[in-house]
Amino acid sequence: MSDELTRIPVPSDINTAWKPPTDLSKPLTPFQEAFVLSACPEGTRIIQARLHRTVQLPCPIWVDVSLPNREACRLILRMNYILGGVEKEAAILPLLALAGLPVPTVLAGPAIDPAQPEAGAMTILNVLPGQSFLEWGLTATPEQIQWAIGLILQGIDLIHGVTTFLQHSPIAQQLPRRTLSSELQAILARGGPWLSEAVFEQAIEVLEPIVSKIETPLAFSSGDYNQGNFLFEGERLTGIIDFSLPCFEDPHIGMAMYLIYCWSPYDQAGIVERYLKRQHLTLANFAPRLALRCLRTLQEQFPVVGGEDVCDEWNFETLAAARQRVSGLLKRAMDIMRP
Repeated sequence: MSDELTRIPVPSDINTAWKPPTDLSKPLTPFQEAFVLSACPEGTRIIQARLHRTVQLPCPIWVDVSLPNREACRLILRMNYILGGVEKEAAILPLLALAGLPVPTVLAGPAIDPAQPEAGAMTILNVLPGQSFLEWGLTATPEQIQWAIGLILQGIDLIHGVTTFLQHSPIAQQLPRRTLSSELQAILARGGPWLSEAVFEQAIEVLEPIVSKIETPLAFSSGDYNQGNFLFEGERLTGIIDFSLPCFEDPHIGMAMYLIYCWSPYDQAGIVERYLKRQHLTLANFAPRLALRCLRTLQEQFPVVGGEDVCDEWNFETLAAARQRVSGLLKRAMDIMRP
């Protein structure tokens, strides 16, 4: 069997060079400690620090400090496993705040630790009020989930709502512009063994004439609409985080990831269907978007064959099971698109 077919791909924009500290309970380097304190009043002390997660590293580090008046404060040492993600986020956040979005403030940086340049740039961010819908949703009732979906969709509307403002800003020239046709062309240009697979070839043949006719105006996107990036407190949305993949893209394609990644429990609770109804779109309208994201996900993340004994980073499912599931989604989208 060809090594190319069994090789597990790694997206080109992922940082694979950084190595986590030996002692994960002490994640800060001397440079990072000084960097955190540079954003605080003189006399501030660092109490503790912890990694936000132990996968997809480098990742944000939560830092608890004691201010000179003994008031406790929490900051975020923002690191990212997406190459260039921190710099892009630092550039866009002030503009988003100016446009009225509830986003973090960049308190310091971007900066690079000279002792570990492979970690990439880092910033210091404030912590927004509220909690994310991610962990909260795991124990919420079905009724609460439906309420949460309403706020998440409100947050997505807010993101799309700054499109015109950003298009008239100098930063517009720095943000990628991705039409559905250009997304398909990027898949073809990326190459690899998936392009020789029948399901891939058939999908591309069906998609090319369809996406060339879709002229939906592009909208600003954070690049990641997962529920962990929306914060709430009480009955209101209090924050939107993670703008490491900012771009102008088809406004509806980002919702496909709820199905592809099984972002539980919201995927099964009908978040995509509610979004489509809100946008007056049919499943037939959505199918080309879902198919495109299925193609990209298969190409970037899964071997063509094998992977039965390899789990994903989150230990959620094997690569073989995930490949089969995403391939099934692709076939469903194809069935909807075929006349």
